[in-house]
Amino acid sequence: MLIADGGGGGSIADIVNPLSSAGMSAAVKSVTAETQKLVDAAKGGGFKITPEGVKPIRDALTELVNDLGDLQYKSFLLDQTPQLGNHPYGLAVAKHDQKSASAADGGATQVLQELREVARQADEALARAAGLYKETESQAFSALQTKQA
Repeated sequence: MLIADGGGGGSIADIVNPLSSAGMSAAVKSVTAETQKLVDAAKGGGFKITPEGVKPIRDALTELVNDLGDLQYKSFLLDQTPQLGNHPYGLAVAKHDQKSASAADGGATQVLQELREVARQADEALARAAGLYKETESQAFSALQTKQA
C-alpha cells in the first residue's frame, strides 16, 4: 500500500503516471538544475570540448528547441475545455482535464516552455565549452610560436 507523505514529493498519481503534468514538471525542474550546473561549469572553465565534438550535440539541441517550439505553438488546443458532455460528471472531468493541461502552473504548456529553456541552456553551455577550447588551443599555439621565435 502506498501512502502519500505530503512532503512535496508529488502525489500517488505522479508515481502511477510519471507523465502527468506534475510529474513532468518535477522532472523538468530536476533537469534544469543539472543543466544549470553544466552552464556554471562551462562559464568557469570547468570543461572544454572541441567544436567538432560538440556539433552533433548542438545540432540535436537546436532540433529539440525547434520541435518543442512547434509543440508549444500547437498546445493552445490544451487551453480549450474538452467537450465531454453536458452532464455534471462530464463537465467536472472536462474542467479537470483542461486545468491540468493548460498554461496553468505545472501544465503541459508551461512544462514545454521550461524544457525548451533547458535545451537552450544546455546549448549555451556547450557553445561556451567549445569557445573555451578554442581559446585554450589558441593560447597553446601562441605559446609554441613564442618559444620557436
